[in-house]
Order: sequence, then C-alpha cells, then structure tokens
Amino acid sequence: MPSPFNVAEDPWIPVRIRTDLAADERAELLRALPAAEEGRRCLVGLRTLFTTAHLIADLDLDHPPIESVLRRVLAAITTRVTGLDTGTGDDWLDKRDDALTTGRFTSKTVNAYFDEHAPRFGLHDTPRPFLQDPRLAEECTGVAPPGRLAMNRASGNNPVWGNHTPETMPLTMADAAGWLLAWHGYGPAGMGAVRTHSGRSTKSCKAGPYRCLISYFPHDPNSLFTTLIVSVPAPAAWPTNPGDDHAPWETDTLPDPLHPSAPAGLISLLTGRTSHATLLTPQEDHRQITGCRVAWGTATDLPTAIDPYVVDREKGGPLRADRTRAVFRDLDALLLKHRPGSKIAVRRPTVFDSIADLPPHTLTTLGIRALGWDQDKQDKNFGWYAATTPPVCHYLEERDPDGATALATLRAHTEATASDLYKALATAWHALNPRRKDDERAAFTTPAITRFYALAEPEFWKTAENPAQRPAFKRTAIAVFDTATASMATTVRTMDAVAKARAKLTNPSKRR
Repeated sequence: MPSPFNVAEDPWIPVRIRTDLAADERAELLRALPAAEEGRRCLVGLRTLFTTAHLIADLDLDHPPIESVLRRVLAAITTRVTGLDTGTGDDWLDKRDDALTTGRFTSKTVNAYFDEHAPRFGLHDTPRPFLQDPRLAEECTGVAPPGRLAMNRASGNNPVWGNHTPETMPLTMADAAGWLLAWHGYGPAGMGAVRTHSGRSTKSCKAGPYRCLISYFPHDPNSLFTTLIVSVPAPAAWPTNPGDDHAPWETDTLPDPLHPSAPAGLISLLTGRTSHATLLTPQEDHRQITGCRVAWGTATDLPTAIDPYVVDREKGGPLRADRTRAVFRDLDALLLKHRPGSKIAVRRPTVFDSIADLPPHTLTTLGIRALGWDQDKQDKNFGWYAATTPPVCHYLEERDPDGATALATLRAHTEATASDLYKALATAWHALNPRRKDDERAAFTTPAITRFYALAEPEFWKTAENPAQRPAFKRTAIAVFDTATASMATTVRTMDAVAKARAKLTNPSKRR
C-alpha cells in the first residue's frame, strides 16, 4: 500500500525546466529528475523544487488562485532557507545579494528545513496534516464530496462555470494539495459545514483574504530561483505584531478560530491568514481524496494586514480583480509609489519597494506576474486570469523616474483614447436607441472597450520599448468602433448617426 501523500516529497507542483542548461546542469537534472527534459513540464514536490530551483524556468500551474497562494508559500519557505528572515536595512539587502550571487539554494539548508518539519507536510494520516485542521473530524457534521474542494467544479447548488466533472468524482492527491491552497486564500463567504467549537456552532464562513483580489509578483520567466529570491519583501514591509512568526506547519499550536491572531511577521502573514478550515478524507489506498470537510476557520474578520503583493487603496481596500481589465492599465500603480492623477490614492505592492536595490543584471530581467480571480465575496465566480509583463522592473520610480513617468503618460494616453472610443460608441447607441435604458448600453460598449484594450496592449509594449515610435491607439480605436457599429449602419439615417459619432474619434476638434 502506498504511503500517505507528502507535499514535500511527492510530485504535485507543475514546473517548466529551463532550455539553456549547461552540461553540468543537465547532469544534475538527470540525477534529480531522471524523467525531466529541457523546456518541458514536470511535477515536483516542495523539497525538489527548492533543491533544483536553479534548473527550473518557472512554475507552470493551470489555475491562478492555486498559483497565487503557492507563490506566497514559496516566498515564506525561501525566507527561511536563505536566512532572509533576519536582518534589517542594508544588512538584509546584502544577504539577499549574497543569495543571488550563490545562484542556487543550499541543499543542506533546504534538507534541514524539510526534515525538521517532515510530519507536518503529510496530506493525511498524520496528527497535523498540511494546511488542515484535524479538529474538524470531531467538530464537523458530515463529509462533503470532492467537488466541494475543487473550486472549478460545480458543488451543491452552485452552477458549473469551469469544469463539468461530477462533484462525487475523487480527486488525485496532487490536485487536492493545490485546491487546499486555493481554499486557504480564496474561500468564499457563505455556508460551509456546521462546525461546533468551544460552544459556538455555525456554518457561516468569512471570505478568504485574497478573494476578489489581483496579486502582483516580481517575476523572472527564465529562473525560478531568481523569482523566489526577489519575491521576498524587505523587512520594512513585515508586520510587527506581538507573537511568534510561524507558518502553520512550523508550530505545535492550532489556530484559535474564535480569536484569530494578527500576523507577527512575514511568515505568518504569507501562510497563516485564512478564513476557512479544511480536512481531507482519503481512500484507504492513499491514492485519491473521496471527501472533505470545509468549515469556518474564524468567527470574526481577520485582523487587518497589508499583503505585500496587492495594490492597496486609500478607500475601497486592495485593488480587485477584473477579467476585462488589461494588466498594463495598472502598470504605473506598480512602478510608481503613488499613482499620479488618481481620484483614490493607491499604493503599489510593498514587495516592489526593495526591487530597485537589486543588481542591474538581475533587475533588467524582471517583469511582473499578475494573478487574479474575478469573483464576489460570496460564491459567484466570473473568471480567473494570469498575465506576465515583459521586463519592466528597471523602470521603477527609484531606479528610472523618467522611464516610470513616461510609462505612466503612455498608460494615460491609452485610457484617454479608450474614453474617446466609449463616448463615440455611447453617442451612436443613444442616437439609434433613444428610448432604451442606459444600463442596456453596457452590453454594446463593454465588449468593444475590452477588445480595444486587448488590441492596444501589444502597441503599448512596442511603444514602451521604443519611445520614439508614435503609438497607434487612435487607429485601433477607430477600427474597433467600425467593427462594433457595422451592423447598425444599414439605412441612411443610421449611417448618418454612426458617422457623426465616429467624428468624435476622427476629427480632433469634435473629440470633446
């Protein structure tokens, strides 16, 4: 009978191997991962991920919410195995530079870490299963089918939106490990299993800390090792609340769901904030998950904390995910400490505050990885998405203020053109539908604006790389307008209305 699944030892994380390995690196890859091939995808456990991170180009996950939480977990473990959990100021920056110069994680340190916490990385059949609460076996009523855990399946009365697999179909251990992460960060508000703890009995759950949000990570597409090192925010971004700064697998204490603790440092901030408690039910042969318990993990709102990977706003909380919004539209909110001209003050993710201090050869390879899930706080999901920018981190305000300002100006130019396009489309729609309600207009204008940004994005990056080139945003807007209104212009009257609206784009004097 197979032994219980262990996330440190068993393969479950999809990664893509580098394509530019040297001869000695190929030999090392063959020893560590005999079946792996350059440029191809393979699965690894956490221990192998860290010992071979310098041979891996990137993570290769299919589901952004899983990747989003996994990147936080990996950043926490990176902090531990590199000693970046101590030091401040220049000493900490020097320690980070030393790690980058080494070019790989030290196997002795990695192995020592995973050996120390080995029992806590077991997914089941252990007193403290990974990211689960064993108390649910006694505190919860009933066991839900596997579809409750897999967030892309229909479950209960929820509609199918991502996967038509029946909710009763078992999950592989590898898939279950990923969805545990997703529930840890993105669990919905609403009803879970009835849980009774210390006299409190309810099935009402709070929303997870990353639900509805978009996360941004510094990212080197050709070196997972570099990505992990630069994803560790500097100490100035760490919480300083009292208590021990431990990950759930590093402590003997289970969380108190009635009185959630504020994060005491970076590790607890990245790994300990969750509103849900979960517990898996495996088959007897340990190969699949046949059920799960998902219940409330906190009776109150989580203590306030600033996540280092989200854009924070003065009003309204962190920036929410929007599947129709191109990532480049928020680029200046990532490169500048404060976005100029914004009606609501926004603050870039704190992880980027120390990126400008990186060596030039590292900085110029870094882009930004964006991971979002467009959803509401309850249980409605509209779509998740992932995007990676070209290398742009060398334009950070501290390193290249003129470049950052130029990109902000270019972004504003794009937004202004989109605004003109919207006004032209709205004018045409109202001329032909004078008696219809404004809220019906969105069904016509929104797809067109979304298409404009999709077409404008390549032009944006092309212009960013060659500032002397004049962007063709206006020409793109006119093409989108013509496509959107083609079915309208069928009579002399409608052609005249469309032509007058089109003039708002083609004739500068009539733009306003």
